[in-house]
Amino acid sequence: MPSLITSVCVSLACLTAACVGKTVFQSPDDLIKSQDESAVITCAHNIPSYERILWYKKEIMDFKFMGYLNLGYKYPESEFENKIKLIGDGRNNSTLTISNLKQNDSAMYFCAAYYTVLRITSV
Repeated sequence: MPSLITSVCVSLACLTAACVGKTVFQSPDDLIKSQDESAVITCAHNIPSYERILWYKKEIMDFKFMGYLNLGYKYPESEFENKIKLIGDGRNNSTLTISNLKQNDSAMYFCAAYYTVLRITSV
């Protein structure tokens, strides 16, 4: 009996900051993995004062926010808590590992660098 091989295709893209000279790099460009394997995606930036790296999954009609790293602290969304692992430091780099791949993991994944704006007003 022939075996069925199922592949999971993970497309990758990075969101580049709108300002000139502020770039986020993501690799690899694309991945093809077998079901039940893991996919590892890296993201890096060198933008001073940006302390967060956010991860998104683009499905057919929308983006799903997966979670983020703030400095070294990991904040996965509850939907992805048992699916992803975040490693790194939001000030420089992050690694997203998607484990136990299934067909519904075939998607485009994005990372983005972010900073916190603090405004203090007097009353």
